[in-house]
Amino acid sequence: METKIRNYTTIALFFALSLFTTVASAKGEKKDPPVAQLKYIGNVGDQPVLQLDLNADKEDYFIISIKNQFGESIYSERVKAKVFTRKFRLDTESLQDDTLRVEVRSGSSKKPEVFTINRNARFVEETSVSKL
Repeated sequence: METKIRNYTTIALFFALSLFTTVASAKGEKKDPPVAQLKYIGNVGDQPVLQLDLNADKEDYFIISIKNQFGESIYSERVKAKVFTRKFRLDTESLQDDTLRVEVRSGSSKKPEVFTINRNARFVEETSVSKL
């Protein structure tokens, strides 16, 4: 009987502590949504296409730069916008398997948003069986 009471006490204590942890994490700091988002949207031929979306609270200057793994600038652009979308098609012949770094700096933030692009080629063979 005493063992059952200890078990129930342990379970009740566990649930009480987990409840306080959940409440504490729910009251945490609100983080601003990211200003920049980079998405892979598909291929044109053998070249991957990426879409960069900028979405700020107010109109601001943005500096978009793409650099290779050695830090050499491949592309750079300065844009003034509140909402902005740009599609990039990567030339796979000249870039080969280099890792690219996309940096988006805004005038209002001190820290840039950084994305990395890695290309991995794989061959996937898929077999399916279906009942007729």
